[in-house]
Amino acid sequence: MLDTFQSALYQRLQAFELDDPNHEFGFTRQLMRNQGWSLTYTQRAIAEYKKFAFLTVVAKHQVVPSDQVDQVWHAHLLLTQSYWNEFCPKVLGKTLHHHPARGGRLERAEFHRLYAQTIASYQQVWGSPPIDLWSPADVRFGTELNMQRVSLNDHWVIPKQYSYLKFAQLLSIIGIIALVTIGWISAAQGSTIEPAASYVSMNPSVVALCSSAILGLIVRYIIRSPDQQPQRPQLDIYQMAYLEGGKARAVDLAIMQLVYQGYLYLNVRHRTFAIAKWLPPEATSLERQLMQQVCLTPSLQDLRRVSQYDMNGLQGSLEQEKLLMKGWAACMGKSLGYFIFITIFSGIWIPVVEQSLGIQISDMSSFTVLHQSIGIATLCCFVPGGRTRWGIRTLIDIKNNHDAYNLAQRFALYGYTVLSGGVLDDLKQIFKAEEDAASSGGCGC
Repeated sequence: MLDTFQSALYQRLQAFELDDPNHEFGFTRQLMRNQGWSLTYTQRAIAEYKKFAFLTVVAKHQVVPSDQVDQVWHAHLLLTQSYWNEFCPKVLGKTLHHHPARGGRLERAEFHRLYAQTIASYQQVWGSPPIDLWSPADVRFGTELNMQRVSLNDHWVIPKQYSYLKFAQLLSIIGIIALVTIGWISAAQGSTIEPAASYVSMNPSVVALCSSAILGLIVRYIIRSPDQQPQRPQLDIYQMAYLEGGKARAVDLAIMQLVYQGYLYLNVRHRTFAIAKWLPPEATSLERQLMQQVCLTPSLQDLRRVSQYDMNGLQGSLEQEKLLMKGWAACMGKSLGYFIFITIFSGIWIPVVEQSLGIQISDMSSFTVLHQSIGIATLCCFVPGGRTRWGIRTLIDIKNNHDAYNLAQRFALYGYTVLSGGVLDDLKQIFKAEEDAASSGGCGC
């Protein structure tokens, strides 16, 4: 609820017009052209600029704008007469200067803190800000800092982001592959497509492979049940992390939480941690286990070994909500891994059996077809993450409706790439260095 002063200020801001009626090409159209925004988006950005200006007067701290609001502010500053003679003295009742960042680690951390305070102040007055006009901190001080003006006369602008293939597109690709395969068989047989299709239907090995694929897809559909539940569960941050990225994401989240809250001290150079203060009694089980491991093995590489943590309770809670598969369904979802292991192991013992029995198992067509059929069936059964269809729907709903300004929730859903500002920059650096080291190889020279 706004008091009398705040209500009068907000009414003055709403009544203030940035567009000069005497100018044919006004402020809004100029902003649209310079930023490449639509009319609706530009009008919304201007409305958010006025809310930002309101906060600069009533908030008890320095206010930091989003990038979009900052662009409106820059454009308004160029209208010097409107800004300094009308807006500041008659609307705001104060001078509002724009201070550019001086750079440096400490100032970057300070801007993150002030931006978080700005979002909190905004939420107290108007609720959650529009995410497309007030980006999360990692975006605001990350990707949005890489923008620059581009001449559309000299350059083409092609977006880097591509949407996932839709189901119809996937079917089209499968259809093209099927036609190419039939055409290849037809050419090999020296016949037309009709005899080739007849050949496919009459060939036992092809029938077996197709049947195993169909069987695998049927089993996959069954083990990923259910599709729906009466109500969506309310998950905490560690359940979100486990549902999205499994045990590894949950452990990374615990590391981030302990560093961010000041329980762990980070040594960037050696990628190690030290205990800064002890956990309170209400800390989670995983956080307590992690603190114990810091005493034994303080390096990040050792702390991220998920096998040393007991997360059965976390996994069980998600299975109880039917978000993760369990029992035989979970085994079937992982059967491709078992198949690959057995295939590698069989490469060792089959030659021994062949030599002892005096037969060539690997030359038996029936054995080869059986092996390929099992491989195709397990491939079709494979379920990444072990999530049910209900689990997928719940996760999508969480991503669409989560608090984008809650660091713990964003980390749980998107991993260490969302870290930004102060000690979180250091933590992101060592997470990335650890993954780069794990994915790289050396020749030993």
